[in-house]
Formats: sequence, structure tokens, C-alpha cells
Amino acid sequence: MSEAENVKKDSDMLTFTLFSDLHYKEGMYIACVSDMESILKRAAESGSDFIIHGGDFCNDYVGSPEITNVYLKNKYNIPAYGIYGNHELETNGNTMSVVTPLLTNRPDSVVWGTASGKIEDGTVGYYYFDIKGFRIVCTDTNYSVNPKTKKYEHNAPASWGPPDGNFPYNCLCNEQLRWLENVLTDAAHKHINCIIMSHDSYSGVWDSSPDCENVREIFKKVNGISDKTVIAAINGHYHRNCSAVKDNIYYLNINSVFNGVWRVADGQHYVDGQVFDFTKYNAVGDPIETYRRNIFELSQAKNTYFYEEPLSAIVKITRNGLIEIDGSETTWRYNVVPELSIQDLRRNPKITSEVVTLK
Repeated sequence: MSEAENVKKDSDMLTFTLFSDLHYKEGMYIACVSDMESILKRAAESGSDFIIHGGDFCNDYVGSPEITNVYLKNKYNIPAYGIYGNHELETNGNTMSVVTPLLTNRPDSVVWGTASGKIEDGTVGYYYFDIKGFRIVCTDTNYSVNPKTKKYEHNAPASWGPPDGNFPYNCLCNEQLRWLENVLTDAAHKHINCIIMSHDSYSGVWDSSPDCENVREIFKKVNGISDKTVIAAINGHYHRNCSAVKDNIYYLNINSVFNGVWRVADGQHYVDGQVFDFTKYNAVGDPIETYRRNIFELSQAKNTYFYEEPLSAIVKITRNGLIEIDGSETTWRYNVVPELSIQDLRRNPKITSEVVTLK
């Protein structure tokens, strides 16, 4: 019997659908509501226990009720979750109090990182939930240090990065690190396997959060209490396709749904006649009209190379350490392919399918 067959037959198997960096915003990037619908359809057909994104789901939650509606109120009634990426607060009006409740359609069924465990005012965007013997821990790597006050600050509304001058950034903050250790230690004593979600990486194998070593020390500590407490750590952010096993933990950098390469210096590379189906929506998210629109009319087309079809992955994972990734593969839209250096070869239009066995 193959490893993949073992994964499918294990009664302790958790199945979920994973995607990241959709970057939905009308007129900015190429992602459409229909693309999100196709990912949800795949989740339903796979029997996924839930669907989750790795951040940068939407660059304007306030102005995009059509995408939050289709995700959170999906017709399959699939539990939907997500984490903060660095673009979640990008557009005016997108405060944490607005966005945090839109991270999940089960806001009252998760344990938030607040003193009460409730969502409260939404200014804490990290949380966890338990399912089928697993704990899904959703972290927020959008904190940075103010050099004057030496205090951590979260990325502010109407921004896609840390406040000017703050360093280091892409951090968790001390309070969240303590919360993470407490949540994982609790899981270790209860023999719960944990999957950690983050926008920036904790792997240390590829570009990673400045807190990655501190986080991996926590992983090592709790895995010493109970083997495989932390079984996997998944991140988005880098729009790359790569994975690794380190200290018997599976790390996965999940590729972007569409935005293969973002590179300002290249200039416009799409031409007249290279089009996509564009839908205009009203203020409550109802469609007004759909028409063929030139890609170069998008505000970020000149900086972005797009994939043809949306990428997502079905993850099947067992408590004894068998992990199956059913990825997806597509092409570059209109065969407009960026020049890639050797260091950029992981920026390709796919999420690799693989089966990994942890010791």
C-alpha cells in the first residue's frame, strides 16, 4: 500500500483546502469572484473539513462585499478561516475592527488571543480552533518595533507595511509569542497535533519572520513534551512554491492564487487584446455587468505577471505524521512569462503535489 493510500485510509485524517494571496480588489489585480467560487467548489468536492487562506485575501474588505460574501457565506456551508497578511488593511476604512470579524465565518467558535478568548473589539487578529484532534493556530505577523518607544505596533489602516521607521517588522510581538507558547503547551499536554498558519514564514529555510528562531524554539519545547505537537507550519506572502521538513516539522510556503511575480521595474508587459472577464459590483456586492477588459487596464498589471487558472491545494494530514498535498498547476496567462533568475525558480505557476512522512 502506498503512502498516499495510507493517508486516505487513516481514520484520524484531517482534510482542508488551502490557498493564499488572492489579492482581490476590483480593478487592481486579476482575481475574480468566480475564481473564489471555483476554489470553494474544489473544497466541497474534496470533502474538506474547512477552507483557509494564508493572508492577503483582499486589498479592500470595505469595498469588496462580493468577495467576502462568496467566501464567508459560501453555498456549501464550509467553515472558512483566514489570517492577516500585510495587505489586509491596505485601503482607507479597513481598520482591524472591520477586518478581524471577516477573517472567518465562525468568529464565535474560535478562541481569540484576547484575555476573554472572545473577539472583543477586533484589535487582536490571532486565534485558534480545534477540529478532529488537531489545533489550527492562526498567527499575525504584522507587528513591528517603534524605535523610539521600543514597543510593538501593528500595521496601521490604509497601509500595507509597518509604520515608517519601525524595525524589525513582520513580527508577532512579545504578547503574541507568549500566547503562542501557552496555546501550544496546552495542546502538548492534551496530545493535540497543531498546524500553524502565518503570513510570513517560521521555517528559516526561505525568507522568514525575524521571530522565526523564537517560534521554532517554542516548537522544539512543545514537541519535547509530546511528539508531533507541532506537525506543520504553513505560510503565504512570498508567492512561491516550496516546502521542507525541518526538525520533523513540515513547512509549506503556499503559492499565490494568481499573482506569480510582482516586479515594479519591468513596466507594462500586457498588450491590447489580452483580456479577462471583469465584473462590476454595486455597494452591497451585487453584480452590475460583466464584460471583457484588457489586463493592462488593471492598476497593478504593469507590476504583476499573472497565472492562467487559480491555484489552491487540498491538504490531507493524519495525526501519525502522513501529509498529502494535492496541489494544482497552470500556465502563465497569455504566455507572458517573466524572466526568472536561479533564485526565482520557485516562482512558477504551480503548487507541488507530494506525500511526506514525518518520523
